[in-house]
Amino acid sequence: MQHIVNFCTFNKKTGMDFNIKLSNGYVLRGFIMSPVEKLRAMIILVHGLGEHIRRYEGWADLFSEAMIGMAGVDLPGHGLSDGKKGHIRSYAITDEMIDILLRECRKTFPGIPLFLYGHSLGGGIVLDYLIRKNPDVRGAIVTSPWLKLSFEPDRMKVKMAGIMKSIVPSLVQSSGLVVDHISRDPAVVEQYRKDPRVHGLISVSLFYSAMSAASGALKNAGSLRKLLLLMHGTGDQICSPQGSCGFAEKTPLAELKLWEGAYHELHNDYCRHEVFDTIRSWIEDKLF
Repeated sequence: MQHIVNFCTFNKKTGMDFNIKLSNGYVLRGFIMSPVEKLRAMIILVHGLGEHIRRYEGWADLFSEAMIGMAGVDLPGHGLSDGKKGHIRSYAITDEMIDILLRECRKTFPGIPLFLYGHSLGGGIVLDYLIRKNPDVRGAIVTSPWLKLSFEPDRMKVKMAGIMKSIVPSLVQSSGLVVDHISRDPAVVEQYRKDPRVHGLISVSLFYSAMSAASGALKNAGSLRKLLLLMHGTGDQICSPQGSCGFAEKTPLAELKLWEGAYHELHNDYCRHEVFDTIRSWIEDKLF
């Protein structure tokens, strides 16, 4: 099967859109950005629940200036990708997505070190993938992962989801996201509210996949075999920093960095430039 549409023909100066096609027929739409020359590393980014990959375009610009490329796609049911909004049937789908992106980056950028990077739901997806599959990457960056929620999900919704997951797994409910909690920067919050590509939905199967992956990651953190930069804001009211602390305690391969008072989106919070410098320096240390 042809998995890639126009992946290898992008403009290395400005980046470009590209698509990948999964075995279930879904087309996932994303973008790739790389410096014009002297590429030192490539990041494959997995975004969070309800958002889309283009929210990271400015973030990718910063890495490109540091000679580090970035590629990623909208998750199924997110942004411009195929699928019911908020629904991912199982993590076998995200496994295939990451497999394709890794393979195509290796073909497009032979010999260039690869790093995985996951945020929030994407952070949980990346940790789950790292532990189960031990991919051939130099390391991973994970921010504010879904390992432990900062709030107790509505009990009735959880009970209903438990009943419906085997009957109608694609049933979607509100994720309960409080948009004010994504960042301390009001401009970021306002931009999120106005973004037509974001949504506040999650299906029962995605909820249970995320919770199961979180539980498995915390239980099996000691099985991690790749270097990890794990970062969390102490003011995160969406995904609890306790989850990241608990994970880091179980593996010597995780370098934990807590950002005092920062909210959920470290890359969009007041500490964003320090966060970028930390990630850039960590990646550079792993290139030698």
